[in-house]
Amino acid sequence: MVVGFARVIWTITRRIIILLILTLTFISSAILAIYFSRGKEVIVPKVIGKSQGEAKKIAANSGLTVEAIEVFDEKSPTNMVVRQDPKAGIRVKKGYTIKVYLSRGEKKS
Repeated sequence: MVVGFARVIWTITRRIIILLILTLTFISSAILAIYFSRGKEVIVPKVIGKSQGEAKKIAANSGLTVEAIEVFDEKSPTNMVVRQDPKAGIRVKKGYTIKVYLSRGEKKS
């Protein structure tokens, strides 16, 4: 009777150990998958006040691409970045496209 009880306890203990090992394996693989799927993050550089060419070059050096949008701005010379989105200093994934707003100069009536 004691031998049978010890065998039952050993079987339950073994199953609990196997369950714990499987659970820990699942949790650690999930954490690793999340970590590696995030991709490398970079900080958005400041390109306001730069020309379109300079902005593209600075962004490319950080691993980012640029989408240029032209806007009228009477205070800034033509082809100068007057605004960017997202702002400088924000963390984004490498390969992200930042929007730069280029001055077209004064609006002609």
